Amino acid sequence: MNLLYIVNFHAPMGGLHENVYASALYMKKQDCNVYVVLKPGRLQERMEGKGIHTITTDFSDADATMENIENTGVLFDLVHFHPGPSKYPALKYSGKYDIPLIETYHGIWMDDLEDHLDQLDAIITVSEGIKNHLQKQIDRHHEKYYVMPNGYDSSLFDQPKYYDGESGEITIGFVTRLDKDKQFIMDILLLAVNHIKTRPDIRINVHMIGDGTHRDEFMELCQNMLKNTEHTIQFKGWLVDEELKDAYLDCDIIIAPGRSAIEGMACGKPVIAVGSKKYTGLITQTNWQSGVYSNFGGAGKRFADYELGSIEYDLNHLLDDQANINRLGRFGHEIAKQFFDGDRINQELYDLYSILHLSE
Repeated sequence: MNLLYIVNFHAPMGGLHENVYASALYMKKQDCNVYVVLKPGRLQERMEGKGIHTITTDFSDADATMENIENTGVLFDLVHFHPGPSKYPALKYSGKYDIPLIETYHGIWMDDLEDHLDQLDAIITVSEGIKNHLQKQIDRHHEKYYVMPNGYDSSLFDQPKYYDGESGEITIGFVTRLDKDKQFIMDILLLAVNHIKTRPDIRINVHMIGDGTHRDEFMELCQNMLKNTEHTIQFKGWLVDEELKDAYLDCDIIIAPGRSAIEGMACGKPVIAVGSKKYTGLITQTNWQSGVYSNFGGAGKRFADYELGSIEYDLNHLLDDQANINRLGRFGHEIAKQFFDGDRINQELYDLYSILHLSE
């Protein structure tokens, strides 16, 4: 199959980027001819480094993007796009050539789905909660929906590392983009730092894994709160592949949303899940299904859903009895292994592509 992915984004890196990157690589391994329409930059370079064809655009002119796609000389069999300006060239191309069209939703933003739902052959959501939200807003074509969560690369995250307590210190990884749309996550992380400073009994190191437009402001606030304590915070920035895996493994506890929460669990770390819309909390035997349902915080009402003191309680559960760090790290690893293996999820996606292609 000749596959065309179209994805627009504002930040240079993030969960959306990793979703498209993983799918494109998997489809190439299945001998598909894969092209990705995207902005020039780091993701484009990663794609091309793996032999994925790219078509660059700034998405300001759908007709110009359409022309760039047609200039490849490839007749595509299917278009898969993600919300935002990506939809305009996607709708144009699939309509002109009468080929299957798929859209993936990563959160509860509707992006005028009502207006183009009839043109879609399939709608993929990364969690059951997001699917249910979309279906409550639009009461038709429920048969087109498929849940395919974010997955982790089991060939990369292949060896979990469980807490053994030998270092005498605790390292907590904050993993998120530091941008306006992640404000709720940043607010929860600041509450976490404010609580960490009240724990002089344990030396705690915070590793900030991620970057964004609010980096300087966020890091300054954290550093000021930890001033005159034994605790530290280090900025790690954007990391991918082996460097990202090593950063997870260097931590004892992870606080993160979505895909990053899943990758943390795959590394054998207890995860406090907080997404841009909801605080799920420390993943335990009592709430793991809620995390899976919401993509670990992708659907909710932010502080309207948040119970004050939750992040402090969850941190204390791990810090006061450090055997819980090992125990919940092992539990989370089992969740990741059972539900979020990336190859298994992308095989489902490939099977869907194949059926839609055969249906034409």
